[in-house]
Amino acid sequence: DIYFKCSLVFVLIRSGQIFDVSTVLFLFSETQAKSKQRAMTEETIVFHFYAKKLLSDSELLNLAAIAMESDSSQVKSALSGPAGDDLQLDVFTNGANKVLNIRRYESQNLYVFDILVMRSRVKIDLVLIRHLEELIKKFLTDIGSLDRLYCMLGPIRRGEALWRYFPMSDGRIVEFNLGRLVEDRQTKYQNVKIYWSEVHGHAMFLDDDIMLAEKDQEPYTRVLLGLETGKPARNCYADKEILILGGGDGGVICELLKQQPRMVTMVEIDSTVVQLCAKYMRGACEDALDTLEGPNKKIIIGDCLDHLHECIQSGKKYDYIINDLTEFMVNKEERGWNYDFATDNCQMMEIALKALKPDGCYILRGGSLSYTHFWSCFEDDCRKLGLRFRVYDSYVPAFYDKYRFYEVRFA
Repeated sequence: DIYFKCSLVFVLIRSGQIFDVSTVLFLFSETQAKSKQRAMTEETIVFHFYAKKLLSDSELLNLAAIAMESDSSQVKSALSGPAGDDLQLDVFTNGANKVLNIRRYESQNLYVFDILVMRSRVKIDLVLIRHLEELIKKFLTDIGSLDRLYCMLGPIRRGEALWRYFPMSDGRIVEFNLGRLVEDRQTKYQNVKIYWSEVHGHAMFLDDDIMLAEKDQEPYTRVLLGLETGKPARNCYADKEILILGGGDGGVICELLKQQPRMVTMVEIDSTVVQLCAKYMRGACEDALDTLEGPNKKIIIGDCLDHLHECIQSGKKYDYIINDLTEFMVNKEERGWNYDFATDNCQMMEIALKALKPDGCYILRGGSLSYTHFWSCFEDDCRKLGLRFRVYDSYVPAFYDKYRFYEVRFA
C-alpha cells in the first residue's frame, strides 16, 4: 500500500496536477475499492455425508442455516425438487453472499453439499471450516442421522483471474502454489504460461502441463543428467558431443555447459519458449539461452525429428542424446521416411538411437511414478530392442510427485 501511495503521488506530480492530501487519499481509496471489486472470488467449501435416515424439509433448512452461519429465519429455499431418477436438489440462500446447494442421492442415502461464499478478499480460514464441520456433525448426530461425514478443509476458489487446479497423471487434482500469471502466449505449437510462485520461483506450463520450475534444477535437471550435488557423477560430459531434444527451458543446456563439453546442440521447436525462459527462468537457465551460438553450444529453433533425420542421413553420431520431450508417436508416412519401427510406444527413441554412438547413452524423462502405464511399456520396449537401462527416481516439488528418469545404452 505504501508503494502504491508513493507511486500515485509521483504520477500526480509528473502530470503537473496539484492535489491536497485528502484528494490523493480519496483517489487511493477509490482505486483500492475498484481493485477489491475486481478481486471478488467464490470460495466453495465441500462436504458430503451418508445419512442413517432421510432428512425432513425442516431438518434440511436447519442444516442449511448452520452451514451458512445464519438464523433459520434468514435462510430461504431458492429451489427444491427432483433433478433425476435418484437425485433430489435443494438450493438455499441467506439473502446475502452465501448459497448452499444440497444434492441427495436417495438410493445411497448420500448428501453432497457445497457452501458457496463470495469474498472480496480471499482468506482461507481453516479454523472456520473445521468449526462448521463440527457443528454439522453435532446437528446430524443429534437428529440421529449421521453415518459418515467428510469435509475438504481447504476451499475451492473460482472466479479468480488465476486458475490453480491441474490434473495429475493418476487422475488426482493438485492445487498449485501460484502467485500470479506473468506471461500467457499462444504460439503456433502450444500455449505457454509462465507463473510466479513464492515456493517454486517462476514455473513454465505448456498446454497447462507443468514443465519445470526454477527451484527444480536440483531434483529434476541434475538428477536427469546424473549430476546430483554431493554424489559421484553418473555421467562424464567433458569433451563429449551432446544433443538435447527439446529442453527449451534451458535447464539442461545450462548444467551441461558447466561440464566443459566439446559441443552441445539443442533443438527446440518453439522460439517463444526459449525467449520467455531466457527472460523469466533464470534460476534454471542462467545465461545459457542469451545467445543461440557459442564456442561449445548451438541452439537450433526447429523440429528435432528433422535434425535427427539429417544426422542419420549424414552419419553424424553423438555421445549423449538427452530427450527432454514427452514421448510421442511419429508419423513416418507423413514425413516420407522409410524407418521400420519395432515398437508402438518408443518410436522417438528408436530414431534417436540411430544417431547415438555405440558406447553412447540416451537419457530421457520417463514421467511420474503414478503414470505406470508409460514406464512399464517403455521398459518392455527396451527389453524388446535388446537395450540396457537404469532407472532413477526423484521427488520434484513443482510436480507434486516422484518422477522417473532413464539412462539407456546398447547391450
